[in-house]
Amino acid sequence: MKILNVETVTEAGGVKENEDAFFSEGNRFGVFDGASSLDGYLNDDGKTGAYLASHIVRDAFAQTSASLSETADTANRQIQSAMLEKQIDVTRKESLWSTTMAAVEIDMENAESNWVQIADSLILYIYNDGTYKLLIEDDYNHDREVMGLWKEMADNGTENIREQLQEQVVLLRQTANSKYGVLNGEPEAVNFIRSGKESLKNVSHILLFTDGMMIPEEDPNAEEDFSKTVELFLEGGLTKVREYVREIENSDPECRKYPRYKKSDDLTAVAISFE
Repeated sequence: MKILNVETVTEAGGVKENEDAFFSEGNRFGVFDGASSLDGYLNDDGKTGAYLASHIVRDAFAQTSASLSETADTANRQIQSAMLEKQIDVTRKESLWSTTMAAVEIDMENAESNWVQIADSLILYIYNDGTYKLLIEDDYNHDREVMGLWKEMADNGTENIREQLQEQVVLLRQTANSKYGVLNGEPEAVNFIRSGKESLKNVSHILLFTDGMMIPEEDPNAEEDFSKTVELFLEGGLTKVREYVREIENSDPECRKYPRYKKSDDLTAVAISFE
């Protein structure tokens, strides 16, 4: 068994700079999705807190041989240090630079993989027979409640839904690392980092992807089903998945049929294929 191919895709969701990041080096791979602070912070180079957070964590994974879990903890502390250096008020969750994360390390000698993950950047294993396994099956869709309200408002004809739900968005952000996890410099983030080992027996592909690569759903409360993602990937790789996601988003520019915060999100994915 060996790595046959590595495919990557990353794309901004709109006119703003892509706040996602990824790395693909040697036997380590990862994706990171920065979440914008709600205070509109920009550094001297015009970079948002979201961009800075995702790239701080990416660089931490790319520049160390420490374990994935140790690296995630170190990267989280580096976010805090960077914010303090820029005099960010770290007592205000709305001001924190934050990012999600999913990373794997391939151990070909033992035919297994180490993995680490937080929030809604996900890892999906596809097997030789076409079946699949999502490593985290719950505890990642922290936007479900807000999106449920969004759906109700859309069905009732409410206009300017994003503005109407601003208070709920702020309240959700304030529950970071108490109800859901994210790397944002808070020590409590470590309680939400998930990690483990996974056998590579009969594995044909590993997909790592940020939430922008998830296929939009009409019902925010429906059980997540990644079978379509797997089907599209096996047909045409990550490009096929990306095209399908963008097609749905373009068909619903006002986000009324498929509830989401904006027409198109940044998306990033890495696919590792084996033979």
